[in-house]
Amino acid sequence: MILRGVCMKRFSQVLISTIFSLGCVGSALAQTAQENIRKMLESKLNGLKIEGITKTQVPSLYEVRIGGDLVYVDESGKYMLQGSLMDLANSKNLTRERTEQLQAEADKAMMPTLWSDATLKNAVKLVKGNGKRKMVVFEDPNCGYCKKLRQSIENINDVTVYTFVIPILSEDSSKKTRDLWCSADRQKAYDDWMLRGKIPVTAAKSCEDVTDESLELSQRLKVRGTPAIFFADGSRVPGFLPPDLLEKRLATAKAVF
Repeated sequence: MILRGVCMKRFSQVLISTIFSLGCVGSALAQTAQENIRKMLESKLNGLKIEGITKTQVPSLYEVRIGGDLVYVDESGKYMLQGSLMDLANSKNLTRERTEQLQAEADKAMMPTLWSDATLKNAVKLVKGNGKRKMVVFEDPNCGYCKKLRQSIENINDVTVYTFVIPILSEDSSKKTRDLWCSADRQKAYDDWMLRGKIPVTAAKSCEDVTDESLELSQRLKVRGTPAIFFADGSRVPGFLPPDLLEKRLATAKAVF
């Protein structure tokens, strides 16, 4: 599925499919509304983790964070809504604003890990010019927008690009990811494929790749599609950027890590 310059894997609607019905909660006299909601959902979510429950500005409506997604539940725990909560008076999408806020907080906490040498050693590294400016990218080798992003990077100077290759689109993506990582010159092999369509040499069976580690990292960062771009100031862009906008973001991203 392609959405706003992002190649995305088809994620199942886990929340809806795993919740068959929300029955009545027992007596709430000795429990808070949050405890009622948590107790009800935990009995229905088949092991999915409830990350937090927060009261919204709407009376009797609570925000529940599950697996990086937001849903809304009434204080009785009987009814659930999945979708966007809109502030019509102020023309605001409250769900989107809250999601962006939570993502920014999570990204800030993850940045020391992402930018550590121990993590970056698993990335394909490209240095252009003095390499002073830095960015991290998550890409699938069969993602069309990722290939467009590589074309944008071709027009950027004085930058170091760390690319974590993650196969999320197809079985062929898994093969190409391993073949590219195991190439004698992985940066050249990666550019040859992404920019020129040159298929990489099949990896030797003895080669140890880092696909699992890169996928785990992307999941911790809640990367839902490719490309996903992280800048040295801790900000992210979920999707393709043309050369002018990429240059602007690099120019204004004050390095923190």
